[in-house]
Amino acid sequence: MTHSIKTQGHGECNRTMIQNNKEQLHIAMICDPIGSNKSGVVVSTLRFGKLLKERGHHVIFIAAKSKEHKNHSQHGEIKAYRYRSLPVPRSNGWNLAFPTVEELKKVFQAEKINVVHILLPMSGAIVAIRAAKALNIKMVAHSHSQPENLFMDMPKIIQPTMGKIWNRYLAWVYSKAELIIYPTEFGRKLLHHLTEKNKSSAIVSNGVSIDIYKPTDTGDFHDRFNIPKDTINITYVGRLFPEKSLETLIKAIPHIIKKHQKIHVILAGTGHVRPKLEKLIQNLKIGKYVTFLGLVSDEDKILAYNAGDIFVSPSFAELEGMTVLEAMACGKPIIIPDAEMNAAKFFVDNNGFLFKTKDHLDLADKILKLIKDKDLRKKMGENSLEKVKNYDINRSADRLEEVYYSALKK
Repeated sequence: MTHSIKTQGHGECNRTMIQNNKEQLHIAMICDPIGSNKSGVVVSTLRFGKLLKERGHHVIFIAAKSKEHKNHSQHGEIKAYRYRSLPVPRSNGWNLAFPTVEELKKVFQAEKINVVHILLPMSGAIVAIRAAKALNIKMVAHSHSQPENLFMDMPKIIQPTMGKIWNRYLAWVYSKAELIIYPTEFGRKLLHHLTEKNKSSAIVSNGVSIDIYKPTDTGDFHDRFNIPKDTINITYVGRLFPEKSLETLIKAIPHIIKKHQKIHVILAGTGHVRPKLEKLIQNLKIGKYVTFLGLVSDEDKILAYNAGDIFVSPSFAELEGMTVLEAMACGKPIIIPDAEMNAAKFFVDNNGFLFKTKDHLDLADKILKLIKDKDLRKKMGENSLEKVKNYDINRSADRLEEVYYSALKK
C-alpha cells in the first residue's frame, strides 16, 4: 500500500504546518555532480538548497570532486563536501563521488545532520544511505531519473535489460528512505512500482523562480550572439542529449521556411549529440537559420527565453520539464510532444500545442500556426504566465519542508 502526502494544494495548511514546526533542520543534500554541470537535477538541488538556507535551515551538499572543484567548496553560502570521483562518459560533465562510510559519518555528526536528502541515486547516495542508517538519520529520496534518460546511447537490444536493472536499483535506494519525492503525479504513476512496499510519497514540483524568470528586455543579446532581430525565433533550452529528440525540431525547419522564411532557431545548451545535429543541419543546408549558444550564464539563459517567440521542447522523456516552466514564466507559448514518457505535456493548456512524438511534419505545422498568428502567440504567452503561478518555487520549498518534518516524525 502506498501512502500519499497532500503537498500539491494551494491552501494555507502547508504554511501553517511549517510555522508550527520551529525546529531548524540540518540537511545533507546528496547530488554527485553539483557545480560541474547545469543539468536539471543540479539546478534543482542548488535552488532548493539556497531557499532552505534562506529560511534558516542548515544545508550542506555531498558531491564529487571535478576539474572545476578539486576540494571542498562553497556554493553561495552552502558548503559542498567533495570526494574522490570518476567521470561518467558522455554525460556532459558528470562525476560520481566515492566517499567512505566513515568519512560521511564524521561529516553528518559534525554538521548535526538530521535529514539526508538523496537527489541523485548514484555512488554518493549508496554511501550516504549506509552512513545515515548507521547513525539513525532520517532519509528522503527524490525521483529525478528515467531509464529513457540514461541508456539511449546503448544498443537497443540491451536497453530493456538495463532499464530493469536500473529500476531494481532505484527500488533498493527508495526502500531505505522514509519518504519518496516525485516532481509530478505523472512521475509517481510512472514509477509506482518503486513505492509499493508501504512507502509514503509526496509530489514536490521543481518549481520556477518567477521573480527571476520573467518577461524582460533582451538588451544586446541579439548582437552578442549574432541572432537576427527581424525574425520569429524558436527557442530550445536544455541538454543536447538523445532523449531530447532535437533532430525532430531540426528536420521541421525546411518545411517551415517553405512557407515562412523569416524564422530563426536558437539552441541553448551542451551535450554530446551536438556534432550529429550540426551534421544534420549541414546536410539540410539550413545553417543560416540555426544558432547554437552552447553553455550560457543564468542571465543569458533568461534572455534566450525572452529572445524567443515560441518555445519548443521535443523531448520524449521528462519527469517534469524545468525548462518548460522557465519558458512559461517568461511568457512564451510552448510546443511539446504528446509522448508517453513526457510529463511536460500536461503543462499545455491553452498556452501552446501538442504534436505527434518524433513527427517533424506535425511539429512544423504547429509552429507555423503560431508564426502566422501574432495574436494567438500573445494570448498563449499570457496563458503561460498565468498557469506558471501555480509552480512558484517558494510553494515547492514549503512542500519540501513539510516532507522533511514528516520524515522526522516517522
